[in-house]
Order: sequence, then C-alpha cells, then structure tokens
Amino acid sequence: MKSKLLVLLLIGIAALAFVTGCPPAAEEDAADVTTHTIVAILPLTGALGTFGENSAEVARLAADDVNAWLEAEGKDWRLRLEVDDTATEGPVGLAKMQSWFGEGVRFFAGPMASGVAQECLAFANANQILFISPSSTSPALAIADDFLLRFTTTDEVQGPAIAAVAQAAGVEHVIFSWRGDTWGDGLQGAAEASMLELGIEINPNRLRFDPLQEAFTSEAALLDGYVSEAVAAGVPLEKIGVSLIAFEEVVPFMIEASKYPQLSQIQWIGSDGTAFSAALIETPEAAAFANTVKFVNTKSKPEADSVNYARVRDHIQQLLGRLTDSYSFNTYDIIWAMALAIDQVGYDPVAVKELLPGLVEEWSTENAASGHIELNEFGDRAFANYDIIMIKEDLTEWFTPGFFDGLTGEITWETPVF
Repeated sequence: MKSKLLVLLLIGIAALAFVTGCPPAAEEDAADVTTHTIVAILPLTGALGTFGENSAEVARLAADDVNAWLEAEGKDWRLRLEVDDTATEGPVGLAKMQSWFGEGVRFFAGPMASGVAQECLAFANANQILFISPSSTSPALAIADDFLLRFTTTDEVQGPAIAAVAQAAGVEHVIFSWRGDTWGDGLQGAAEASMLELGIEINPNRLRFDPLQEAFTSEAALLDGYVSEAVAAGVPLEKIGVSLIAFEEVVPFMIEASKYPQLSQIQWIGSDGTAFSAALIETPEAAAFANTVKFVNTKSKPEADSVNYARVRDHIQQLLGRLTDSYSFNTYDIIWAMALAIDQVGYDPVAVKELLPGLVEEWSTENAASGHIELNEFGDRAFANYDIIMIKEDLTEWFTPGFFDGLTGEITWETPVF
C-alpha cells in the first residue's frame, strides 16, 4: 500500500484525460483498459445545493487523481465518475440509484442528506449496492452490516458540540426549530439531551417543519410568541437561544425572523446543515440577520495537516471562490477508498465492503484529505472534533473562530466570540 502512496505523491497527482462514454460497469476499450464506474449522487440543487456543488467538484478532482495514479502504476483499468443530482429529495435519490443500477453500477458516493440515504437503504441492501455518504449523520442509520458506510460521525457526537456552544454563549433557555426528517429528528434529540445534561432549560414549545417547506411566516410568528412567553415567565431575553436545525431553508426562515425585533436580540445556534451555506452569504438580508444574532454553527473538523487537505481546499477556492465545507474532504476520501478497494478485489461490492474498513484506516493515516478515518461497528466514522463556524462582520464569507474537542468536551477559541 505504501508504495502506491509514494507514487501518488511523486506524480503530483497530475490530471489525466481518459476515455468517456463507456458503459458504466466494465468494458474493454481499444487499448484493452477496463472502465469501472462510481456514481456520485449529490444534491446539486435543493436545500443542500452549496454542499452538493462542493462535493461534486471534489469528486471530479479525486477521480482525476485516481486515474493519474492508475496510469503511473501501469494498471489495466480506469475510473469513470458520473455525477447525478438528488435535488436533496429522497424519492429522487432513490430513482437515480435505481436507474444507474439498471446500467450495471454497484458503487455510489453519496447521498449527502440522511433522508435521502434512508430512502435508498432498503434498495441498496436488497441488491448489494455499496454507497458511502460523506455527510449523513442521523443516528437512526447506524446499522451494523448494511451497505451504507459513512465517512462522518453521527449526531450523537455533534449534539454535545451544539450544547457546548449554547453554554459558551450564556444561553440558559432554548427553543428548538428543526427540519422534520430523520436527520433533523436525530440531531434535535441529541442536542436536547446534551443541553439537559448541562442544565439548559428546554422550552416545551417546538417548531418542527416540513423538509419541503419554503415559507416560514408562521414559524417566525410562533417563535416570537414563544420568546415573549419565556420573557413573561422571567427568563432574561439575553439568556434565550434558538437552536435551528436546518439546511438552506435557513434563508427564508431568517428573513421572516428579521421582522420581529426581539428575535434579533437572542442567540441563534445552527449546525452542520447551515455552516458554510453559500445561499445565506449571498442573501444580504439573511446574512445581516445572521451576523446580528451571532449565528454560530458546528461542523466536523477535517485535519488540516492531512496530505490532501490543502489540495481540496485550494481547488474549491480557485474554482468556486469560496471556502469549502468539511464534507467535501470526506468526498475526496470516499472516491479514493472505493477505487483502491476495487483495484484490489475487483468491481464487487460485497468484497469491497469487507475489505474497506481496514484499507481506509491504513490509507487515511498518510493520504486522506479529511484526516485519519476509523470506522466503527456500524460502518460510520468513529470520532471527530467540530469547528465553530460563523459569518464575518463584512458578511462576505464564513470563518472559524474556534473548535470543540470531542474528547475533552471543551471549546478552544482562536477568536473569542462570547
């Protein structure tokens, strides 16, 4: 394995143009080089569009790097990467997986949303399709021996990070509003349990909303009423927080919330679903509100000293002009892990699934973009720290003022916020 890694570094991961238009699973071309296909099913549109766009470009980068390595090693096969849009909707994601399966594809990178992953799970298990998500965090999908692997931790790990942020902000009373799907339900439960352990009071009124919802007029009005009730009951306004667990529907939610003066005077806490949202930055009214309420988010922290961390970071910065999210680093590692396993055991999902945990633990030690990857008994990443993500004062980009240590439970501030 290490000889392969050394070659990867020496060749500078040069991009390789390779034959396209081949049938997905495997076929000999004129040069007797076999093609194997991985399909990245990602949310290029919908409520996770920013993150899907990042991961799509990183997946293409990884595929080019894999093919450069395959050529340098004199391998007799090449990787064909296809990218398809789930629209951040479960039925769409499942339909895409079924369609590609019909063309012979057995390996998928993604989907990103837990709700979409859940929709695909039964079909994938029944047909032995291996799919690896860079960002599905729902604890409900931590299932032993299924065909879904996840290169991220579950929200049982993120929950304490959100609670620690609330405590650091001086919040003593929290009102929850969240996306009503398997991801939102799981993260809300984990965050609430962690807050209760820290002695933070949870408001009995809850705002669980439809994942397909686009307007939040009622939610903002109700939230304002819940805040008024808490203040009337003796809770100081500055001690009230809102835990908003959402995707990019955060934009219309905050636009509506900005119409209520006291909602600008309480602390807003987000999560990995809203950190680095381009839609939020690109909507001045929502960005201004987020800055006013010190909208603070948590997102798993990639290891910046990883060999390919800077390569992924710089690629998105140059291509899309923004900081990328942590899940895109996971996407890079997913493409490589699948390709290395296919190289060893062939285009066989069962064999790859058996091989992959040990392979990725060894490979990621020296070559990953996201850092060392150890999968637990459920096929999920076992451990992570969490960056704290906020919008800069000039509203032009996100920045990271500190991070939450998953082992110690402590926050380290590089730029004090609270």
